[in-house]
Amino acid sequence: MRMMLGKVPVDLNVETRIEPFARGRSDTWLESEGRSTIRTIMVERDSAFLVHEGAQTALGHEQARFERQQLGAYAYLLLAPAFVSAASGTRLNAAREEYPPIALTLARDGRIAAADYRIETPDREGRSVRQQFSFVGSVSSNGVRFPHVITIVQDGRPRSRLTIRDFSVDLDVA
Repeated sequence: MRMMLGKVPVDLNVETRIEPFARGRSDTWLESEGRSTIRTIMVERDSAFLVHEGAQTALGHEQARFERQQLGAYAYLLLAPAFVSAASGTRLNAAREEYPPIALTLARDGRIAAADYRIETPDREGRSVRQQFSFVGSVSSNGVRFPHVITIVQDGRPRSRLTIRDFSVDLDVA
């Protein structure tokens, strides 16, 4: 992932596991420093934690909500294609209780081409940020397609570009 911190690009490696709308775990580290700089965010339905240098710290309510909503965008991307066919038009609005709604724009082949999502900031001022996603290519596993390259523009400013190198899906048949 290339992330913009102000005008400075930072290259990160990211490993994320998501159980859509239930929990997620994301490990990130500086590409230049290797795993010695790993930072883990663990998100549950009602809490979130930061693990860094062996210490686990509970995140405040607002920060936990922010992290959960960010993972929510990826949960929508994982689940929406299962309910969309190429004949359904070019726009899909999806909503899930306790998550902001997302507007998905579909390509002719039914894959998701773009998304518009608004999440609440972790500050206590009640602000929100608009995240516009664009997608290039796709990767697949067990019949689930997911974007290969994800670019996020946040409130009109480039935020990050994520290139998926490895993608796998475990389907729970329960």
